[in-house]
Amino acid sequence: MKRVIVTGANGFVGCNIVGALLNAGYVVSAVDLDFDNPAYGHLLGDNLRQITADCVKLPPLNAHALIHAAAVTATPEARGESPEDNLRANIEPLLAVSEYVERQGFQRAIFISSTAVFRGAECNEASPPRPLGAYSVAKAVVEHTVATLRTVYGRDVLAARLSGIYGPYEYARSTRPRLSALATMLREALTQGEITVAQPDERRRWTYAPDIGRALIALLEADTLRHSLYQVESGDSLSNLALARAISRVCGDVPLRVIDDEAEAQSAMETEDLRPGRLQQ
Repeated sequence: MKRVIVTGANGFVGCNIVGALLNAGYVVSAVDLDFDNPAYGHLLGDNLRQITADCVKLPPLNAHALIHAAAVTATPEARGESPEDNLRANIEPLLAVSEYVERQGFQRAIFISSTAVFRGAECNEASPPRPLGAYSVAKAVVEHTVATLRTVYGRDVLAARLSGIYGPYEYARSTRPRLSALATMLREALTQGEITVAQPDERRRWTYAPDIGRALIALLEADTLRHSLYQVESGDSLSNLALARAISRVCGDVPLRVIDDEAEAQSAMETEDLRPGRLQQ
């Protein structure tokens, strides 16, 4: 029976990866600094081991593979820190986990990246990254580091680049204070009776979180992989406005407030950061 370590296992993406692995019969060591995600009230069984630890200092664990999903998506301003410290919060774990994987001799490791490296533009694996901002720069570093380790040093590592994600167990936390646009719109529709649509023309390929876990399993189980980067997303591109209209319809045709002005849109998103909330189902 195969054993996999998942870092950042308490997060929105991480807990859905853990769930998919357990459903596929894997033995999972879930690693995070805390386990307050309600998902762990449902993810039970002998095949799950919860380990409270910093992924920079992982203890020796018996595993065949590792998925590094730990990340800080919050901006330096939201965390009250310098851009350098914000970058360090993502890059230091990347290097530590990479060294750990090599030291432990695991068969394969997957490092999670994000389409944030493109600043909202549509892209694919062949598109050159255009990072701007601490988080997007850190994810670009992930992709380039993995490509170097694989191509130059022959390690069996790869980056999985994720796009817009929706699904169960998304909630705000200090490392990820802002909910996804989809979750934010849905919560506004249910609690405020109105949906704010910032950047209405921006497009994403929204992907169901449990499907991401299943895609990563396919990457873990592939005998050979030709590339260092795989973009994991649905094939359907949807604008923010089209998404808001779809949510409006299923929530009783709640009205939309469309913001075209970039400064006003940014202000609306920053205000949203201040509203605590959780989307569990």
